Amino acid sequence: MNGSDDALPNQRSYGTPPAFVREETGEHGFTDLFYNAFRASPIGIALEDMDGQPIFVNPAFCAMLGFSEEEMRQKHCVDFSPPEDAAKDWTLFQQLRSGSIDHYHLDKRYFRKDGSLMWGRLSISLLNHRPSPVVIAMVEDITEIRLAQDELQQSQATLQKLSGRLIEAQEQERRHIAREIHDDISQKLALLANGLYQVARSSEGFDELQHQLAPLLAHVSDIAQALHALSHRLHSSKLETLGLVPAMRGFCREFAAQHSLEVDFSSAEIPDGLSRYISLCLFRVLQEGLSNAAKHSGAAHVEVRLERGDGVLRLSVRDSGSGFNPSSAMHGGGIGLMSMKERVGLVKGTIAITSTPDSGTEIHVSVPIADHVEASQMNALA
Repeated sequence: MNGSDDALPNQRSYGTPPAFVREETGEHGFTDLFYNAFRASPIGIALEDMDGQPIFVNPAFCAMLGFSEEEMRQKHCVDFSPPEDAAKDWTLFQQLRSGSIDHYHLDKRYFRKDGSLMWGRLSISLLNHRPSPVVIAMVEDITEIRLAQDELQQSQATLQKLSGRLIEAQEQERRHIAREIHDDISQKLALLANGLYQVARSSEGFDELQHQLAPLLAHVSDIAQALHALSHRLHSSKLETLGLVPAMRGFCREFAAQHSLEVDFSSAEIPDGLSRYISLCLFRVLQEGLSNAAKHSGAAHVEVRLERGDGVLRLSVRDSGSGFNPSSAMHGGGIGLMSMKERVGLVKGTIAITSTPDSGTEIHVSVPIADHVEASQMNALA
């Protein structure tokens, strides 16, 4: 083989090992100690020339693939793997031959003699201290590890799909309850308030009755306002009709008024036509972040920032309150934090929560806004 060839070589036999391997002995040769260690190693080991042709192959490597040592020596290093894996290996081997690297590692598939495939973790090193440089290849069977990883990935994908469907079902139920509140309960409260108002007007001169009706009217008004706010929290019509930024700005204003907080909202370069899933995810994270700040932090001021940069949307919710331990809260069954993490994961985003006791809390979310995100999420919820 011409050492300068870049193409994947064809399989061919090189016969017996080169003369220098058979003849060399002494401190730089294959002494009994090292040769016995080579053959006894439980890890597959092959000694190759600079063209990738096996010179020696130990029993463990032969047993791993089911070939005899003679059959192994008659193959080229690229013959052991499917073309795509062999191409990756050969590219790195070419770099090794050129001197740009002196070792590399690669997980790749190997053909067994029976035609089945196994996964091996290949470690290649160049031994160039001798007149004729050689390559030592060590292969560890990682088939079971890769199968376990594949099963784990499939389980995670299934779990994520189920999580997506659960969140979608929750959103549908939220919309249903919000409509019931708006169309039914709120209307009945309005009729009750109007009836009480009419009674109050007709009872002029009856001071005691009017005195009793006044707090009732106030209570009905408070209940109506609370139901209105609950309906908006469950389902934001602004998010569907006006978009993410107006919905967030309106929610921050309403939340601040309801909880006597100062909420500073700002946004920059937010594109139109965002995916419904991205918009809903960020809106729910904002709701949870403000709710946690109001319930637990004791902060009087919260900063909310929404901006675009480098193909992502970034949302940060920061307060200067009492803070907490995010790790303990996440592992302690905090439904709100877990829900945020699940939602962000479904749109291929990342979430980081930075908080320490007495130092405030910051929730930072980064979500990619490439076109494929919406398509992949629609598939996940299908």
